[in-house]
Amino acid sequence: MAPPFPSAPLPASAGAGRFPSLLAISHGVERVIAHLCETVLLLTGSALMAVLAANVVARYLLESGGFDWAEEVPEQIFPWFIMAGVALAVQKGGHIAVEWLLGHLGRPGRRALLLAGHALVAAAYLALCWQSLVVAQIVAIETSPALGLPRSYGYWAVAAGCVLLSLGTLAIAARIALLGPEALPQPAPEDVPT
Repeated sequence: MAPPFPSAPLPASAGAGRFPSLLAISHGVERVIAHLCETVLLLTGSALMAVLAANVVARYLLESGGFDWAEEVPEQIFPWFIMAGVALAVQKGGHIAVEWLLGHLGRPGRRALLLAGHALVAAAYLALCWQSLVVAQIVAIETSPALGLPRSYGYWAVAAGCVLLSLGTLAIAARIALLGPEALPQPAPEDVPT
């Protein structure tokens, strides 16, 4: 399914020449977020697989039927894994979107609508970050039975992910402001539902 507007070459008046440092900062922020999220995905994904595989083997070899702590590790790591994937999806245009209105607007209208939407989304992520920190503080006194880790780690993952999501959304908004609606990331064809 083709996007409602083509990814045409950027016009000369796109703004890249007027604000090269802002565009470079935007790309730099996106690169840092991508590298951080890819690292978190690699580390947490590997840890999840190692713990789950070790527990499966332990179920057959140990009389106890596995490790007591093996159920708690995924509970602590999985939120980091998910939030890193969500932040990467923002950069690749992989979030769900209804683009009907964009297809009916001219270029200036698309730019204005996209900027307003990105500002709203960034603000919502920051509000969710704040609430995650509030809940993390509340549940910090609870600990997991086997490992003794605070239950707040998952909420810290949501808060950190929301900061990255907000920064990524603002970086995309800066690109749209400077280059126009054509700078909106487009998902790969295999990632678009048909």
